[in-house]
Amino acid sequence: MSRPLDWVKSEIDKETEAEVHMANADRIVRETSDKRNELESYIYDLRDKITSDSQLAPYGTDEEKAAFTTALETNENWLYEDGFDATKSVYAEKLDSLKRLGDPMEFRQGENTKRPNAVAVLQRTVEKYKTWTNSLAGDDKFDHITEEERQQSHAKCDEVSSWMYDMLDKQGSLGSNVDPAVTSDQINDKTKSLSATVSPIMHKPVPKPKPVPVPPPEEAKKEEDPAPMETEPESGGDASSAPEPMDTQPVD
Repeated sequence: MSRPLDWVKSEIDKETEAEVHMANADRIVRETSDKRNELESYIYDLRDKITSDSQLAPYGTDEEKAAFTTALETNENWLYEDGFDATKSVYAEKLDSLKRLGDPMEFRQGENTKRPNAVAVLQRTVEKYKTWTNSLAGDDKFDHITEEERQQSHAKCDEVSSWMYDMLDKQGSLGSNVDPAVTSDQINDKTKSLSATVSPIMHKPVPKPKPVPVPPPEEAKKEEDPAPMETEPESGGDASSAPEPMDTQPVD
């Protein structure tokens, strides 16, 4: 919006305030509409899922499903009657109250989907480290792994394996409509804990062999060029015993 050039500061401030107010009002209308649509979508989505055996129906008790179904119907009726022009905070409160009823069932469904894969990953990890730990004895290439480290790896594998099968036994005795005995996040944490303990030992580098000491240059030269052996003269005597030359005189 253009302003006259001769406006004083108070008029400019007033106009700016009006523009800010309008922008805030537009934002509130937009956010309220978004929250209303979010509530409406949740009601439609969960209303169908709660009655479907392939969706949420197996993951809620009869009491939970009855209470949730009633709440969904009540809020749907309110949304198209008294709640048509409600505020953003009211829509948010209604949505939160519905999620408090629906979230536990959605959580159980999600865990039932994610848990088998998490267990499979943990089982493979335990077996991998157990096999490696058992292969250490008698293998020269693992001489740099200490006995203490081997025992540490073995103990961690046994600890995690025992925990896993204990949790699976507990989970196996529970129905799908109650909270799980163990979550996929807990199983994933165990996998990370096992790897954090054993992997550094498994990938411990082999120490480099100690370098052979290099002799100083003078010693190296002596080793390469040994002194020649002494030999005796062929005649068996010294040079002074050689015969003197004959003295010859000219003939007259």
